[in-house]
Amino acid sequence: MSVHLTDSAVRTDASVLGLLQGIAASAGEVDANVDADRREILGQLASAGLLDLGLAVGQGSYLDQARVLADVASMCMSTAFSAWAHRMTLEYVATYSADKHSHVVDALRSLEVVGSTAMAGTFRAASGQEELTVHLTEDENGVLRANGFIPWASNLYDNAVIVTGMLHGDTRRIVVLNRLREGIEVLPTPQLMALDASRSGAIRLVDVVVTADDIIEVDFLDFVRSVRPTFLAFQSAFCIGLASASLGAIRELRGVAQSLGERVSSQRDELARLCHRLEALTIWLGNREGEVPLNPVRLRLEAGHLAVSATQLELAVCGGRSFEAASQTSRRVREGLFLPVQSPTEAQLQWELQQSK
Repeated sequence: MSVHLTDSAVRTDASVLGLLQGIAASAGEVDANVDADRREILGQLASAGLLDLGLAVGQGSYLDQARVLADVASMCMSTAFSAWAHRMTLEYVATYSADKHSHVVDALRSLEVVGSTAMAGTFRAASGQEELTVHLTEDENGVLRANGFIPWASNLYDNAVIVTGMLHGDTRRIVVLNRLREGIEVLPTPQLMALDASRSGAIRLVDVVVTADDIIEVDFLDFVRSVRPTFLAFQSAFCIGLASASLGAIRELRGVAQSLGERVSSQRDELARLCHRLEALTIWLGNREGEVPLNPVRLRLEAGHLAVSATQLELAVCGGRSFEAASQTSRRVREGLFLPVQSPTEAQLQWELQQSK
C-alpha cells in the first residue's frame, strides 16, 4: 500500500516500484536474519537517485525523499531506518561541508561508504538536556584526540562514515570520522526486536586522532537548529509509512475490520491529516521561506503514536495468527514498539514540547 502523499514521478517510475517490491519480498528474511546486510539495497536506492532527494536542484524535493522513506517503511522498517540514517548523514555533510568534504559526499552518494548518524546525544546537548559525551583534548604533541562513549548509532558497517558532536574545551564541534579510524570500537547491541538489520550499537572512542579535515566548520547550535526539522520530518515519514502498511492490511480483512469500523476510520483520517502536515513541512524544507508551518517535534510525536496505534489495531483485527513470529503483522508490531524509544524518545519529545510553551 503506497503512502498517499502528493503524487510525483518518483513513485510511478517502474524501476522504483520494482525496488519497493524487492524490499517487501525480502522483509521477512531481513527480520529473521540478525546478520542481514542492507548495503546492497541501499546501493540500489542510491543508484536510482532515491537517497539524495532535495539536496540539489533537479534532484527531486524533500517531499520526494519523505515519500520514498515512507514507502520503504511500509515494506520494511529496518530498510527504511538504514536509509534514513544514511540520508541524514549525507544531509549533514553535503549541506554544511560540501566543498571541504566533497570526497565524503561523493562516496555517500555512490554508497562507497554508508552514513551513520550518531547525533542523539548531540541533539540532547543542544537542547540543554545533557552534555556531549565525547571530548576532544590536545596531547603533548598538539594532536587532537577524541575520548568518550556514544550509546547509540546505526549503520555501523566497516565502511561507515560517522557524524557526531564532540566537546573541545568550551567549544562544541561537529566531526566526521571513518568507522575504521584507529581507536574506534563498535559494541553491537544485544538482539533487537525487528531492527537487527539496522546494524546498531554503541561506540567507544579511545585516543582517536581528529584532524582539522575531520571537522565541519559550522556553528554548533546553528547546525543543530537547521538540521533538526529535516531529521524529524524524515523520521515522521517512516512512522507514517508503517501506519499506512498496518491500515492497508486491515482493509484486506473487510469482515473483521467492519466490526472495528469507527477505530479504523478514525486512524485513516489521522493518517491523511499527518500526511498533509508532512507535505507542508517537507515543502517548506525545500525553500526555507517564511515560518515553519508546524512544530516538527509535535509531528514526530503524533506520527509515532499513530504508527504504534495502527500496528496494535492490526494485531487486534488479525487475531491469533499475528503471534506467528514470521508473520508480517508480528513484524510490524515489533517495528512499532521501537518508535517510542528511538531517539528522540517519546519522553524527550514530550519534554521538548513542554519547554517550548
